[in-house]
Amino acid sequence: MNENKTRTYRLRMVIALAILAVVAVGYFAAGGIGNICGIGFESLTLLCPLGALMALLAEKTAIPVAVISVVAVLAICIVLGKVFCSWVCPVHFLAGPKRRKELSACEGMSAKNRKGMAGADAATASVGGDLGRPSPVAAKPLSKKEKKALSGCVSCASPCGKSGGVKIDSRHGILAAALGSTLVFGFPVLCLVCPVGLTFATVLLVMRLFAFGETTWTIIVFIALIAAEVILLPRWCAKFCPLGALLSLMSGLNRTFRPHLNAEKCLAESRGASCDLCVRACPEGINLHDIAAGETTLADCSKCRACADVCPEHAITFPLLAPKPARNRAGASVTDAVGDLDENLAFAGALEEKE
Repeated sequence: MNENKTRTYRLRMVIALAILAVVAVGYFAAGGIGNICGIGFESLTLLCPLGALMALLAEKTAIPVAVISVVAVLAICIVLGKVFCSWVCPVHFLAGPKRRKELSACEGMSAKNRKGMAGADAATASVGGDLGRPSPVAAKPLSKKEKKALSGCVSCASPCGKSGGVKIDSRHGILAAALGSTLVFGFPVLCLVCPVGLTFATVLLVMRLFAFGETTWTIIVFIALIAAEVILLPRWCAKFCPLGALLSLMSGLNRTFRPHLNAEKCLAESRGASCDLCVRACPEGINLHDIAAGETTLADCSKCRACADVCPEHAITFPLLAPKPARNRAGASVTDAVGDLDENLAFAGALEEKE
């Protein structure tokens, strides 16, 4: 497994476990900070943004702490995006092992492809070296499955055509249903099955079981619910999580620490290789080669660095602000300039043949 990927995953795991430990200790300490559903100290409290919205709808009145919580989380999302999902949320790690196993298999296939390109690179140097770019013989044809993965969403297998803003999907439908049910019943129904809240509630019940010998069937029920949501629905975060949907809407204005793909280093962009490890690695379904063809846009990026860590050429970075594409003196991009050069050379060759 890639060393950088292991290091990042471990760092995220340590941070998530540290938060879980602080919350667990706080359950039995006078100075506890609560949990992610409602965290704070004494009079300073920050609620889960989804829980805060549902509280406002349930009470049908403006609750100061709920309004402040929504505004505060909105500000955090504008600066850091959906960082909560990959660095804090425990559900992300519960669903992680299966994805890591699938990705390891993909890495093995990609390694074979890169090894097969070694001989083609020699041909590239002789055939296309004069132009300073790879020859078409270096490219390995994409399979039908790979073309389908790169050409559009998993659900529709065709480009969704939106490279900016937020793509509305099933998560947003569940978000609307959660808010609507709260307005109708006057109670946040989703909180009863939210895997984030259930995780911390289970921790509390297990601690009380060992500390005070309190036995209850609730522990088994909570664990069963979490297992059903995370194991039976392995794509909970990408397809069903209403909190993730809300955070994606709030992160629509985020422009910092977004993944940047260096086309000159990327195997797929510079050599035409059938490498899409970054697409497969992204838990949010973002396609850095073509944002419009991905399941989501950069508004859903959780800064997990999975794409950067899995890239064999280290072509993906997370700068404070993404650099603007290089432009030539005429105002066209470098890619466009190379394309124009190819057309001019082809035209010149055609004229020579006629002469």
